Amino acid sequence: MPRIALKGKKTLIKISELARMAGVSTPTIKHYMAEGLLPEPALRTSRNMAYYEPVLADRIRAIKTLQKTQFFPLRVIGELLEPAPSARLRADIDAETRKRLGLLLPSAEADVVRASERSLSPQDVLAQLQIASEELDLLDELGLASPHRVEGGTALAYGGADLDLLEVIDETRRRGLGEVFPMEILPRYVGFLRRLVQDELDLFRQHVLDGKLPDEMPLEEVTREAARLGGRLVLAIRSRLILSELRSLVASSGED
Repeated sequence: MPRIALKGKKTLIKISELARMAGVSTPTIKHYMAEGLLPEPALRTSRNMAYYEPVLADRIRAIKTLQKTQFFPLRVIGELLEPAPSARLRADIDAETRKRLGLLLPSAEADVVRASERSLSPQDVLAQLQIASEELDLLDELGLASPHRVEGGTALAYGGADLDLLEVIDETRRRGLGEVFPMEILPRYVGFLRRLVQDELDLFRQHVLDGKLPDEMPLEEVTREAARLGGRLVLAIRSRLILSELRSLVASSGED
């Protein structure tokens, strides 16, 4: 029984349906609960059967959005949001902070896989790519890849940058380099890159607030271009550093 109606016409749902509504995995919901961002179930009918308020789906999406687009740790997100089940920022956050947060914070509708873009359902990912179900859960928890609702329907799919990441992992394994870039290294990548991205976002927000961006370019276009060029810059520097280190390694090996 996926739903239960309580006295007063209050309907509760199982965690599987809450996960579907929020576009995340059930382990992600349990992780948010363990971190104190979500309340305990509204009702337990047995040791292994619990029911939740549907309104929590909005809060879960807000947490995921702040985690994925702003790269805030869960502790900070918990301080920014009103107490559960609200999905809103606290009213006592000053206007400047709200403006900074809002610069790169998409609406709920932006967290949707467009019907026109290339996408794969979770089932197709497991069938076509060399990725296991528990690895999808890990990527979801890290805020790296989550299935989102397909535009115009209720089905979930991976699209955009999320699908790109899944296909990179798949290609790495098909080329026999899976042990060079194991899943265990991803949290370290996330830790290093989160610090870099936070610095980038701080600079971007500062330039927006100071009016130093091109007047003829809409903010949305500036955001896309900044993300694209910043990504290319990181790749170029990373490639240069790797080549330099490899050359040094080869040179030192030749001297032995």
